[in-house]
Amino acid sequence: MSSTLSRYMRTLLDPDRLHETRVGPLERNLELYLGGALLVVYGLVIGFAVIQRTATGEQALWAQESAIGMFVWVAWLSVAYVIRNEDHLRFTMVLSELSNTGRYLVYWIEWLCWIAFAGVVFVYSIPVFGGFLSRGGTITGTAVPDAVTYLAVTVGVGLVLFRVAEQVAWVTYAYYRGDDIRYASDEVVGE
Repeated sequence: MSSTLSRYMRTLLDPDRLHETRVGPLERNLELYLGGALLVVYGLVIGFAVIQRTATGEQALWAQESAIGMFVWVAWLSVAYVIRNEDHLRFTMVLSELSNTGRYLVYWIEWLCWIAFAGVVFVYSIPVFGGFLSRGGTITGTAVPDAVTYLAVTVGVGLVLFRVAEQVAWVTYAYYRGDDIRYASDEVVGE
């Protein structure tokens, strides 16, 4: 049993073999799936509100606040997704001229910036979320706590920190393995 578990963990932690597991596609696209589902619901809510306002002249109280909350969730999930897939703004022309060690150093500068930014936001988002939770407010016209909207920041930044840690492990693994860690489009370093 322990040999099976250790073999599975080695596969899971090796970015070259992660796609072989059932977890692989979900791990790679978790934020895409969640964000995509929220965007569909977001579109349906806005469409409902527009049709209702056109047909009846009245507006659903919950529609606007719910749509804003879903948008906040999608925004934070998107940040984690672009970090996971290395689709964020990057100066690839400059990086391509650097040696492998130079690129690895730039990665570390990038990671430290992400950790500092996301770490501060994460730490300060927890008491803000707690304040909204203890206040007990709800999204207008629903029984849904408005703290759900503010939870998006904490969860989203937590995912950002997880994705950065994951990237640190994978790029470091690839670097010490002697692989070229140059970023290429449609490719995640280490995969």
